[in-house]
Amino acid sequence: MKRNLLLSLATAILMALAFPPFRTGFIGWFALLPFFLLLEDKKPGEGMRWSYLTGLFTCITTLYWIAHVTQAGFIAAILIIPLSLTLYGLLHILLLRRYGCRAWLLLPFLWLTMEYVQSLSETAFPWNYLGYTQSYYLPFIQFAEYTGVLGVSLWVFVLNVLVWLTVREFTVRRSRQRALLVLALLILLPALHGLIMLNRPQAGGRAVTFALLQGNVDPFEKWEAGSTDKNVALYEEMSRAAAAGKPDLIVWPETAMPFFLSNEPRYLRRLHAFVDSLQIPLLTGGLDYQFTNDTSYTYYNAAFLVEPGSKFLTAYRKMRLVPGSERIPFRDHFPFNYLKEWLSDLALGVGDYTPGEEYTVFQVRLAGAGEEALPVRLSTPICFDSVFPDLNRRFAAAGAAMLCIITNDAWFGRTSAPAQHAQFAVFRAIENRIPIARCANTGISCFVDACGRVTQRTPIFRQAAITGQLHPGIRTTFYTRHGDWLARLCAVISAAGLAAAGISRLRSGRKDDHTL
Repeated sequence: MKRNLLLSLATAILMALAFPPFRTGFIGWFALLPFFLLLEDKKPGEGMRWSYLTGLFTCITTLYWIAHVTQAGFIAAILIIPLSLTLYGLLHILLLRRYGCRAWLLLPFLWLTMEYVQSLSETAFPWNYLGYTQSYYLPFIQFAEYTGVLGVSLWVFVLNVLVWLTVREFTVRRSRQRALLVLALLILLPALHGLIMLNRPQAGGRAVTFALLQGNVDPFEKWEAGSTDKNVALYEEMSRAAAAGKPDLIVWPETAMPFFLSNEPRYLRRLHAFVDSLQIPLLTGGLDYQFTNDTSYTYYNAAFLVEPGSKFLTAYRKMRLVPGSERIPFRDHFPFNYLKEWLSDLALGVGDYTPGEEYTVFQVRLAGAGEEALPVRLSTPICFDSVFPDLNRRFAAAGAAMLCIITNDAWFGRTSAPAQHAQFAVFRAIENRIPIARCANTGISCFVDACGRVTQRTPIFRQAAITGQLHPGIRTTFYTRHGDWLARLCAVISAAGLAAAGISRLRSGRKDDHTL
């Protein structure tokens, strides 16, 4: 019991130390070894119980910050997310029993399938991918342009397996040497490829100058009655100062306009007049709505592009909503429809937004570029959107040559979440080879080039304005074209392996019956 508990806790602690803000991603290369040891001598039922407990501990050490955002979401997360590791633990034990050492050839595909499933459905929360532990190690992750972050997860898991086999077969010289050789190749080859890519041009065309305004507005205060004018005035003042640097685009963060912008004529006229006075396009977060019939409407977390000389307001509506915070999953279905009302009555901070449906690509005409110049095409993932590789690659596939992520990370407090959230942008840039401007209400605002190099990183809980240049992406990557092909392939291989194991077990049972 004590040994099992220590192994479970060790897994959770090592996993936490492998993720940002710690720059010790190499720990991820062996973080699963205590978990493998934990499952080694377990029966299926016992293995499921300890796998769930390990998943619970891991959630607490890596996702504790969810409680800063929503109590309901945190409770749901620590109860539901460990189920994935529980299923993996069960299948891990069954496959080792059926295939012996050969099962280690199948287990990496099974792990990746489990990670991929975490990005599906309304309960999707793909935050703890193993691949994200490597976000500070740019040479090792450049191959994500072919596989996405899940390919890096597969690589990290295979490293864990090879280290495990090296340790377990340490006394068998031939097996140990073979595992060490493969391990060395799996480290050296990605590093060599990465160094080559880091020295190759990944972007071109005219540089776009962004002014990112981090207002550091208290997320609770700005929603209070009477605070709207103060909030708008703050960003106007910061924008006038930033305009002196003649940026091509000024960016305000998520919900910088904490009201239904298109339904507030006074503020809408004020915003258009302000943009006309600067003669610089403005991208800002705000709220949007749409009538569904004469008596009801849906509302959205949105981004708006306001351009000089135009009264037209282009909008993008956030597509991925935080489960348990911005929206109750399956809110219109029993029993979640009653759960939604109950949580709202308890005032646990659960929103009721509707997800957007369009992969909007803004066409921004650069200041002083002339009428004949082509506009820059960019998309604006909002906060949780940036966690989803497939969503962002669809922006790129639709023609976006840049991403401009807007977010409000003040909800996370001084936890590990702001650093983790910011590091996701590194992968989104590499996957699609497009640069990213990231504007947060408070930390971390920054610029990320097409190779994932981060510049001008702002501190958290400090008002700041940063100006930087990014060159539009110049090519479409394999991942942009084909998406999570590797995850789908792994799912097929896993299904085939599990089916073969089941058939083998069935035939073995029949043979035993015949013998009897």
